[in-house]
Amino acid sequence: MPISSLPLACLLLPVPLVFACYSEIRFRRIPNWLTLAMMVFGLGAGLLEGDWAGLLDAFIGLAVGGGVFLPFCLMGALGGGDLKLMAGVGAMVGWPLVLPALAHTCLAGGVLAIVVMVWSGRVWSTLANAGRIAFGGRARRRKGLRRVPTVPYGLAIAAGSLFAVFWRFFA
Repeated sequence: MPISSLPLACLLLPVPLVFACYSEIRFRRIPNWLTLAMMVFGLGAGLLEGDWAGLLDAFIGLAVGGGVFLPFCLMGALGGGDLKLMAGVGAMVGWPLVLPALAHTCLAGGVLAIVVMVWSGRVWSTLANAGRIAFGGRARRRKGLRRVPTVPYGLAIAAGSLFAVFWRFFA
């Protein structure tokens, strides 16, 4: 597929994701201005490229992208920036491309979590926290001077979303 036939929002998706990855690595947070801009741009591009149907696709993508991450955010497994970033990705890629973006994001997040878990030497405590979350509890936060490593999930969102877009338009 030629690049000129790609939807504008999908074509520009790597730009905010690079900023999100940089911010996630450097500051351990994803700025609100970035995620809000992604949502507004995705909805606007949907309206411009697909009239009202395109706007609806972008809005459904936003709702599904953020909605799937909402329970995990409420349980403490994900941060609010991750939820808003996935909602922004959903708005930019639209419906139904948000579904493979979510699936690939989850796979990338699993790989990233395993890497962080092994790298930090916290395999058993991480598995115990996963068990608590799976059975409706909250992850145990360690008190004291020792910092518990966290997964920079914005990286997984970027990798999974970009892979889904690449696979959809170039494979």
